Amino acid sequence: MALPNIILRNLSTKQFFNHFARTISTAGIIVIGDEILRGQIQDTNSQYLTQEIRKMGVLVKKISVIGDVVHEVAEEVRIFSTKYHHVVTAGGIGPTHDDITYEAVGLAFSQPLILNQTLKEICQKFYKTTDVKSPGMKMAYIPQQAKLLFKHSAFEEPMLYPNVSLNNVYMFPGIPELLKKSFNCVKGAYFKSPERFFMKSVYLKVPESQIIEILEKVVKENPEVQVGSYPKLFHDQYKVKLTVESLNENNTKAAFEKLIALLPKEYIVEEGEIKEK
Repeated sequence: MALPNIILRNLSTKQFFNHFARTISTAGIIVIGDEILRGQIQDTNSQYLTQEIRKMGVLVKKISVIGDVVHEVAEEVRIFSTKYHHVVTAGGIGPTHDDITYEAVGLAFSQPLILNQTLKEICQKFYKTTDVKSPGMKMAYIPQQAKLLFKHSAFEEPMLYPNVSLNNVYMFPGIPELLKKSFNCVKGAYFKSPERFFMKSVYLKVPESQIIEILEKVVKENPEVQVGSYPKLFHDQYKVKLTVESLNENNTKAAFEKLIALLPKEYIVEEGEIKEK
C-alpha cells in the first residue's frame, strides 16, 4: 500500500508548487562543516532555519550539507544563488583554518576578500590583537562588496558581530545559540515576503493505509493546498498525523473541513490528547 501513498504525496506537492510557483519566495540552506558529514555533530541549524524562514512566508526548497572545501562551497553557493531568492549559509565563520565561508562566498561571486575596518575594530577588541595577519583577525576579512547588518529594528539590541551578506546570500555562524541570535536580529530585513503559510492538522488512530482513498479525494479536489501524511510507529496515542497547508487561510480551512467530514469519527484522536514524542 506504500506506492499509492508516495504517488499521493508527490501529486499533492506538485499541485501545490505549481499553483504558487509565480508568487512565492524561495530559499535554499547550505550547512557547512566537516563535523556534520562525519556524524560528530548533529545538525539542528537547518531545522531551526527552515521553521523560521517558513514563518516568514518563504518556502525552503533545498538543504545541502557541504564539507570545509572552498571550491565545493563556492560552487554550491553559485547554484543556489541562481535558483532561489534567498540563500542562507550556516557554519564556517570563525578564526580557525576550517572557517572558509567568507572565502567561498567571495569566490562564488568573484569577489576578493578585503579587510573591513568595522570588523577590524571588533576583532581587535574581542581577540586583543592588532596584528591583521593573526587568526583573530580572520573574521575581519570579507568579500569586497559584502554588507554588514547589526540589527533590523531600532528597538533591538545590536549584535557584537554583525551578519555578513553578499547579494542574496546571508552568512550565519554554525554555533546554534549564535545562529539563532543573529538570525532573529536580521530576519526581518532579509525575508519580506507578503505570503504566510496556514496549516491545520489532525491525528488518527488508524494507519495511513486505511485512509488513502480519502486523502486522494481531498488532494484532487483541492489543488491549491498541500496535504501531508506522516505515519508514527510505536506511539500509544496515534498512528498517523495529517496536515493541510496553503498560502490562503480560507483554502486551508475549506480543505481541512472536507477532510474531517470524510474521515470516520472513530478514526480521529480528540484534541488535547496528543503528546508528541
